[in-house]
Amino acid sequence: MVGIVDEALPEGAKDALNISTYKDALVRFIKRTNTPMTIGVQGEWGSGKTSLLNQIWNELDWFNRNEPGIDDFKQIWINSWEHSLLCSPEECLMKIINEIINELSDADTDKKRSENLKKGVNNIMKGALRIGSSMTLGAAGVDAVDNIFSEGSNSIKELREQLSTLVEDIKRLESNKFGKIIIYVDDLDRIDPKNAVRILELLKNIFNIKDCVFVLAIDYQVVVKGLKDKFGEPSPDNEWEFRAFFDKIIQLPFTMPMGKYDIANYVLGLLEEINYYNGDEDLDPELINQFVTKSIGGNPRSIKRLINSLALISILNDIEISDITDKSSIDKNSAMVLFAMACLQIAHPEVYQLFVDKPNFKDWNEDLAYKETQKAEETDENWEKNFAQAQETEDFDTEWEKCLFRVCYQNKRRRSKATEISQFISLFDEQFDKKLDIVNLIETALGQTAVTNVSSKETGNVRKGAYKRTYVDGYDSWITQLKASIYWEKVKRFVNPEGFPTQKNEETIKRYLDILKTEPYNAVDFDISKPTDEQGSDYVIKYTATNISVYYKKKKIGAIRLKHSKNKELIDLQAMKHPKYDFKPLILKKSNIEFYNPREITDLDEENRTYKGSLGMFDFMWADINTENANLSTEIIRKLINEGSDIKDNPELLESSMKQKTVTRFFTDHVESFKSANKNSKEYKEAVSFLGEYFKPGNKTILDI
Repeated sequence: MVGIVDEALPEGAKDALNISTYKDALVRFIKRTNTPMTIGVQGEWGSGKTSLLNQIWNELDWFNRNEPGIDDFKQIWINSWEHSLLCSPEECLMKIINEIINELSDADTDKKRSENLKKGVNNIMKGALRIGSSMTLGAAGVDAVDNIFSEGSNSIKELREQLSTLVEDIKRLESNKFGKIIIYVDDLDRIDPKNAVRILELLKNIFNIKDCVFVLAIDYQVVVKGLKDKFGEPSPDNEWEFRAFFDKIIQLPFTMPMGKYDIANYVLGLLEEINYYNGDEDLDPELINQFVTKSIGGNPRSIKRLINSLALISILNDIEISDITDKSSIDKNSAMVLFAMACLQIAHPEVYQLFVDKPNFKDWNEDLAYKETQKAEETDENWEKNFAQAQETEDFDTEWEKCLFRVCYQNKRRRSKATEISQFISLFDEQFDKKLDIVNLIETALGQTAVTNVSSKETGNVRKGAYKRTYVDGYDSWITQLKASIYWEKVKRFVNPEGFPTQKNEETIKRYLDILKTEPYNAVDFDISKPTDEQGSDYVIKYTATNISVYYKKKKIGAIRLKHSKNKELIDLQAMKHPKYDFKPLILKKSNIEFYNPREITDLDEENRTYKGSLGMFDFMWADINTENANLSTEIIRKLINEGSDIKDNPELLESSMKQKTVTRFFTDHVESFKSANKNSKEYKEAVSFLGEYFKPGNKTILDI
């Protein structure tokens, strides 16, 4: 999957934030509460209010379906923002009322009554519009319209009585099972605050009726903003007026428990969806939690934006290096630093720009701060006192931290976050191994994140090609770098204490390379100083951080690397699938080598159109080879290289077998058909059949070699 859609949690989806306890408590309250009752679900924009309302709806709907009785719930969902488009608050209210009446009428046998109710609503609306237009925009006109919609208005009283009678009569019907009517009003915080408050007040005046529970997604701060014209700017003296208004509308306030969100679990799940990292070592959930909470915070919408940035960066890297299978070679530290810089870019672009100017944050000083602020911070009358106090804390007692404080100080929002930002940057020094070249990782991450940067400043200081994979010069350099890495220090200690790599594994890799470098291939090591077209051979060997990849005519056809699994050092071999085997992974029986699909689509759920696994890399197969009991012979190496070259030389092989499409496009189309095609269509049925059969563990071609 690529990209995370900003939508509420659907039915049946996993609650990755782990707040189901709060949902359960609200559901129980709704079941037991007296009516009328209005619940206000508060939280900043993007904090997950809609997802929580969805979960409550689904829980009550499950109750209706599985425990039917006289206490069932009639549920009505109102998207207030959609109703508010291009109309006044009063017109918006009329649309909402009509929708509620339509929903209630579904359970009422007296259709004439609903028509009379709608006429009453329309008459009220016409009266308001008539008075408003006759008195134009003056204060008197506004007051006159307010009187029509006020709680004491005869028209409103009559409408409320009619609605109460409707609800009571529906409850008395033999066919009715509804004990309560639950009305959800969502997206109020997308409406202009002044209009949102007006709609809230109008709803309260009309629907304050027995057996109705309103669940409103609204933030208290929106209410405060919407009441400024009425009460003035908020201050300690008038704070009670804002609160009194809110308390009049809302009987039960509930605040989204963002401080209780399981951020690490939520983020790791989303990273897995976009296939951000496939390394052998797990990403550190606690470090992820710290990077997120000290930058963008726990807002799910902001987190989804972060994940989408990382998804785009990953795609760009794949295209730039034409090497989508090397993603597994990205080590944990690189993945974590890239993640951190993306967090910083979204939360604090000005601080991110400091890294662009000088990636080694420990070299930040007063001169760099002056370049950013021209000492504008010192014009504040409290600067000297605040700066002196800051330097007494461990967060601002070094030169780079003092520079950061100056840059943050000139902006009130950043000033309030300065301590968190300092702690965020300190994680680079505290949470990574001292032997690691953290500055180089930061520089690389800056190059990768440059494409998602939003800044009025030029980012020319990011070194050209920083987002590209770093190559080393030949096998000797590659193995030396690998042996010196932090990751393989652990392998030597826990997997292979007698020496890394094992003699058999190194001999196998060297034989693979020797075969490539002799006739008929005559492969050369990649020379980073030369253009791709001037390497001197059709076959080029590229040495990255952990992989050795083979290219034929600028297209990857295979790779080999060392890896470990279950306390064993293995050879990881990658090769292209060939059409003559129906693109199935191979089992080389005599050699005891079995290839597998690098990504698999499993657990197809047709009802919800979901699956496990991810898209990509369908044209390759992988094998984990234990050289103690398997033999990667010269015959096999030549066979795999020849077949990979054959595919690149004869694209019609793919076209004839995959209906004029590349392998990856063919697989992707089937997944897309499964997700979106009509279930009765030929495309959908073919997708289900193909995906269900192709990824079965035993669906492989056996060769007796």
